[in-house]
This record gives sequence, C-alpha cells and structure tokens, in this order.
Amino acid sequence: MFPERIEFVQRKFGPLLSQDDEAIFFNPETPSDCLSLSLDKLVAYQTLFPVVEQLEAAGIKCVQSISQQKFNLAIISIPNSKKLARHLIYLATKAAPEGLIIVDGEKSNGIESIIRDLKKQTKISNVISKAHGKTAWFETPAELEMYKDIPLKIEDGFKTRAGVFSADGIDPASKLLAQLLPGDLTGVGADLGGGWGYLSVKALEKDSISKLHFIEADFTAINLAKNNLNDQRVKFYWCDALTWKAPKLLDFIIMNPPFHYLGRAIPRLGADFIKVASRNLKKSGILWLVANRHLPYEDAIQRHFSSFSELSGSKKFKVIRAENPINF
Repeated sequence: MFPERIEFVQRKFGPLLSQDDEAIFFNPETPSDCLSLSLDKLVAYQTLFPVVEQLEAAGIKCVQSISQQKFNLAIISIPNSKKLARHLIYLATKAAPEGLIIVDGEKSNGIESIIRDLKKQTKISNVISKAHGKTAWFETPAELEMYKDIPLKIEDGFKTRAGVFSADGIDPASKLLAQLLPGDLTGVGADLGGGWGYLSVKALEKDSISKLHFIEADFTAINLAKNNLNDQRVKFYWCDALTWKAPKLLDFIIMNPPFHYLGRAIPRLGADFIKVASRNLKKSGILWLVANRHLPYEDAIQRHFSSFSELSGSKKFKVIRAENPINF
C-alpha cells in the first residue's frame, strides 16, 4: 500500500522529502495516503467527488486541474487505466517543472509496465519494491509530451478521455437501454451516473422531456458530458449520486449503474443506486435500468419498487422497467 511504501522511502531516503516542500499529489484515494507524507504544503489533485469529500473533510485542499502554481514535488498514485496513469505523470511534470516526481502504484494496477516505459523516456533515479507495489522517482525537466491525453472522438461524434467509463467507445449496455427507451418518455427525469453523456443524449432526442438532471461523480466525465450533450434542458451535478436528492420528485430515471469503485468491483453499488432512484421518483415514476445479466439486482428492486419487468435484453445484459417506488 502507498502509505507503507512512502514511509519506507522517507526512512531510507529522508532527504528526498522536506516538510516544507510545495507538493501536489495526483490521485490519492484516501486521507491516509496524504497524511502519511508529513507535508505541510500539500495539494491533492482528485476528480472523483466522494474521494474529494473525504480529503477535504480531513483538511486537505483539492483541485481538479493544474493551474499556474508551480510545485517542487509531485507524487502520482497510478490508477488502473494505463492511459490515465501516463497522463497524470505528464501533468506532474508540468506542475513540478523543476523538481522531483514520485510515481507509486500497486503491481495489480500495472506499475511495473509504467516504470519500464518511463525508463525508456527519462532517467529514473531509483526504484523500490514493497507491499505488493513499487515506487520510483525522477527529476524534472523531463520531456514526456507523448504521455499527454487528448479527447478521443468516437462514433457519432462523441468525445471521451482516458480513465472515464467506456473511454474507447459507446458502452453496449447503455446502447441497449437507449434502444429500448419508450418514445413517450416525458416530464422531468434524471440520469444517475451519466458518465460522458451517451444515455442522456439519446433520451433527449424525445422532445416530450422538459428537464433532465445529470448526476456524475467523475469531474472529467461530467465536463465531457457538457460538451457531448449541449442541451438547455440539462442541469448538471458533480456530486455523489448516492447522496443526491432531486429538487422535486421525478417522472423517470435512467441509469447504467456502476459496479466498480476506484478500480475495485463492488456489486452492491448498483443496489444503492436503485435505492436512490426509488426515493427520488414520484409514485407514478418509472426507473429504466440496464445491467450485466449476472448482477443480482432483482432483490434490491423488489425491496424498493412494487412491480418490475424485464424487457428484451441480450445474453450479456438485462433491461429492467421498475414502477411504483417504495419510499422509506
């Protein structure tokens, strides 16, 4: 784990880090990641809203983009997306153009291949292996423009970026749900966990929708959605969908709920999304949900809706229409 590795680095290579360093930490997942550094001037770069909430509650300043401020130390905890990991390393070299860059990660997240490639691009000062992961560091300036991520244009003109859900193309489950949404979808609704906006774009082809609330926890994804949607009927919320509350009860909700969080499979997330949907719908409101067929959401739907039915799905995905929410 990161705290164990960085504490080892600080014991063995103490001069690397100074309490007074102007430091930026890319992608810390928990407050303990930051607090293990013993740095007085630390800024966290984090785009996932629930993590930002935890970090800020612990007194850690968070940003979602790099500004003109320059640092002399940058730390990257790599995510499991290799493209995003490389982009964060690139951002780190821009944030700390004349300083120290520390790259850390679990072996399961691909840190070994990241370090192997880094060695081809710049001079690595040292590498340590500990606690099922590795930590490496190098000094800037370093020319890593090839690591920079730019928006990817996919079919139908949508734009995505590294690290967001379904970054390489339209998600087939969302595509299936979009095909099965009724032509008379009407009123005010929401897209819970809308990602970069595909489902909402397709839903808003129906002029009978007067307003759509778009809820997404990933700052990068919601900014992509704003460009992909470009519809005045949409109100965007960068927040945790599990705590979101609609201004007024809704006529419908559409969703392709996540079952991963910070790269780890957490199937209960979908059940939590179903609960959120039930408490934000009118008694006459309808939930339209798509999910991988193996995910056991039916029990959660029965707890929170009086009736539901499965529409024509596929071998991999199921589409469920749930009615009469039970609000408790």
